[in-house]
Formats: sequence, C-alpha cells, structure tokens
Amino acid sequence: MKKITLLFFTLFCFINIKAQDSTRYLNLRFIDFYRENHPLSYIAPLGEIGSKNKYVFSSRLSTSFMIIGTKGQRFALALVPDFTIRMLDRDSKPVYTPDFRLGLALYYRLNRDVDDYKYGTIGLMHHSNGQDKTPRDVVGTLNYKNWDFSTYYMYLRYNWGKVDKEDIAVWSSLNHQVEFKNLIFGYSPIIKGDYGFQRINYNLSYRTYVYFKDLLTPNDTVITKRAKEKLTENNNGSLNKERFRWNFDISYAINKYDHYNFFAAKRRLNVEAAGYYSPSFMRQTAFTVNVGYYGEDPYNIYFKDRYAWVRAGIAVGFLKYTAKSKGYISN
Repeated sequence: MKKITLLFFTLFCFINIKAQDSTRYLNLRFIDFYRENHPLSYIAPLGEIGSKNKYVFSSRLSTSFMIIGTKGQRFALALVPDFTIRMLDRDSKPVYTPDFRLGLALYYRLNRDVDDYKYGTIGLMHHSNGQDKTPRDVVGTLNYKNWDFSTYYMYLRYNWGKVDKEDIAVWSSLNHQVEFKNLIFGYSPIIKGDYGFQRINYNLSYRTYVYFKDLLTPNDTVITKRAKEKLTENNNGSLNKERFRWNFDISYAINKYDHYNFFAAKRRLNVEAAGYYSPSFMRQTAFTVNVGYYGEDPYNIYFKDRYAWVRAGIAVGFLKYTAKSKGYISN
C-alpha cells in the first residue's frame, strides 16, 4: 500500500512539474506576441507625401519596456513610449510640435495555445505636443507652431492570431486586433466637438517567416532532411526570420462632432495599408511602403488635416520569430 501511495504521489509531482513548465513557457512565449504585435518604428524620407506640408522626413520611435513579464504570471505590464516627429522642409528645418505619447499597458493571456493565441490589453496613454498650455482664441485655422495639444485616453484591445507551421521552409501567421479608445480627461478645450474622442480600430497583419540562411551550408536547402536535422539539433539555430509583413489598419470615430454627422467618413475615417520586406542581410529592420487616408491626422494639433498619403522608408521592430522548429522540445 505504501508503495502504491508513493507511486501515485511521485506521478502527481511529475505531472504538476510538467504542467508548471508548460505554463511558464506559455507566459514567456506570449510576451513575444505582445512585442511582435506592437507598432513598428520607422524613418521615412519626405514623410507623408500628399500632406499640405512638405517634410524632410518623418520618424516614429515606439517600443514597449516590459516592467513585469515573469514566467510565473499570465499577465505582463509594460511602459510604452511612442514618439513621432515630422521635420518641415523650411528654413532651419523646424519640427515645431513633436508628437509625444507615453503610457502603461497591462496584457493578459487568455488561452494556452501558442499556435492559436488570444490575449487582452488595457492601457492608459498621455498624448501631447510639448507646448505650454496658453489659452488662445480660435480664429480660422490652427497655429501649428505653438498651439497646445494634450489628452489622456484609455484603450481596450483584444488580439488573436494563428501561426501556420505546416511548411518546414516557410511559416506564416495571421494576426488580428480590435481596439476601443476613449479620451477621458486632460484634453485641450480647442478639440472639443471637433476630434475623435472615441474610436474603434481594427488591425489585420499577415506575416511570413523563413529560416536564417546562415545556419545552413551552401550544399543545404531548407527542404532537405539534412537541413531539417541541422536546424533541430542546433539549440541556437532553429530561429525563424520574419521576411514579409502586410498590415491593414482601419479606424472610425464614433463620438459626436459639431459639424459632421455619424456617416461623415471623410472626417471620421483613418485607413492605412502597409507592406514590409526584410532581406536576408537585415535582422530586425525592413523596407516599408505605406499608403493611406487621414480623415483626422493623428499627429497632435494637425488633427484638422485630412488627405490621402504615401510614405516609404525603413522600419524596425521585433521582426524575428523565435519559435523552435518541428521536433524540438523547448526548455
């Protein structure tokens, strides 16, 4: 009887340890999803072509600093800085009102499947243009040089996606995000009744991944048995590199405007399509081309501008997919 009891106790401990290891792996793997789905940074010569302003370049620097992201918890907390500048093509090349966003994001893992993931996010952001809060009467168009712009908004997001690993040579993923954003306090009086206080956003992102070619010899190809064995045997080697990314973003303001009805898409709608290509000599950077339409320019005090635009440059972010190849058991 004692032997049977000891056997069951040992089996229980073994199953519990394996379950804990699996949960720890999931928690860490989901942190990769949080970071991979974060908007990419970029620099684009000439900026948004189609705007009424001429730019030397526009650039966005955005990342997430994981303050809490342990293997023992299914939630993670990140500090999120998101800064954008547009340098005007004028004497002295001024920026005038840079775009500053800074906030916190709390992520929560909703399932246990890394190939069919789901998670939620709640966040709080401050958005401003670095100008003093000096009251001014609004006469005609806004002054882009020194008008104050400031808001605080909260957002709720739901992300889900599926990773397709059927092909040993090329993997892919289809990723979705829906978001509700709501301004809550601290906004400048000049934007009341003329700004998207509440927005519903949707993002679709399709990505493909290939093996690092420098893991293979010139005689290997990624479809040969030897190549597969080499990728599986090398603990440092079974990394996938993101090669292509296609993004589609659409956003619609649903709050009341003073001079536009609910169906005034020319004012409420923002839409963008983007393609990214990362050649073999790049690691976490990619060439990018973006096209879109702003019914409400998201660049702080420029919110009254609406126009179609195109932008091309170089993007950087978490473009390297780090899942193990088939047959490899992760530690």
